[in-house]
Amino acid sequence: MKKIQYAKTNDTISCACLGTMMMGTRIDKADSFAILDDFMGKDGNFIDTANCYSWFFGKGEFNGDESENMIGSWMSERKNRDKVFLATKFGARLIDHNSIRDESGEPRWSEVAANYEGASAKVIKTAIEGSLKRLKTDYIDLYYVHVDDRKVPMEETLEALADLVKEGKVKNIGCSNMRTWRLANSREISKRNNFPLYTAIQQEYSYIRPNINSDRGIDINADSELFDYLKSNEDMTLVAYSPLLKGIYASEEKRKNYYDWASFDNGESIERIKVIEKMSKEMGISGNELVIAWILHKSPEIVPILGFSKLSQYKENMSALDIELTKEQMDILNAGRYY
Repeated sequence: MKKIQYAKTNDTISCACLGTMMMGTRIDKADSFAILDDFMGKDGNFIDTANCYSWFFGKGEFNGDESENMIGSWMSERKNRDKVFLATKFGARLIDHNSIRDESGEPRWSEVAANYEGASAKVIKTAIEGSLKRLKTDYIDLYYVHVDDRKVPMEETLEALADLVKEGKVKNIGCSNMRTWRLANSREISKRNNFPLYTAIQQEYSYIRPNINSDRGIDINADSELFDYLKSNEDMTLVAYSPLLKGIYASEEKRKNYYDWASFDNGESIERIKVIEKMSKEMGISGNELVIAWILHKSPEIVPILGFSKLSQYKENMSALDIELTKEQMDILNAGRYY
């Protein structure tokens, strides 16, 4: 697997990041360990989790500790912490996940955001200790603010994160689901106060784009404004979550069953999906593989998070890393149509 430089630091990361959201819940220990071993065996080192993965599966039996616990157990058993570029997040963990469930155990999604722990200094000091304990480590390579908390002053969040860096508990800081103007403001505040800068932003990014002004909840899509910002701030890395939008490029059935298809249902999306279907058929690969390969060929570099709920999906994602696209193919894909 190709390695790239992380945000102009001395760290190198794999060109793709392993998403571990479902480990410990939908993916059991045996498959989790097998996937993690395989990823590392193929020179992957960038692993992503969060302190809320994954409370939302099941009927209340999970609380968000599961993924970090699984990664921590794996690193402890393999004794390979120094070979992993480990990323986790705080801020979207629920204060009480049971309080927002109905009688059947299903989340009342309209109440979830109000139950987030947030990004106050107090939360940060507590959250890092919880993650370190579950991950069985004394430092995090990349610590993200999972959701932009506008109720807390930026200075408070940034100073608390700076303290973690000073203490050696965190090496790099990042943000996720944050508007570009908020990112720019945060970095200016950090520069004025000599705080560490955000060096990564994790946003949703895929081949099709959501409708303008569609309500996506906390999900924020990487847009042209963000790309313009990144072009002039090369010390930042864009990490793309949900690059396959739950695998909708695999079939029309997947698209029909995608819970948020209404946000993407527009003429441009339909045309771009036609391009994916035509080119993937010509190449003898899946539409999902082609989308990941396209992201990996983009400039500036984008690191896609490989998400999956089963071993077969992981293998499909990994096969995309070996696909080479020509300039002509990239021109067609970027244009979203055949000439």
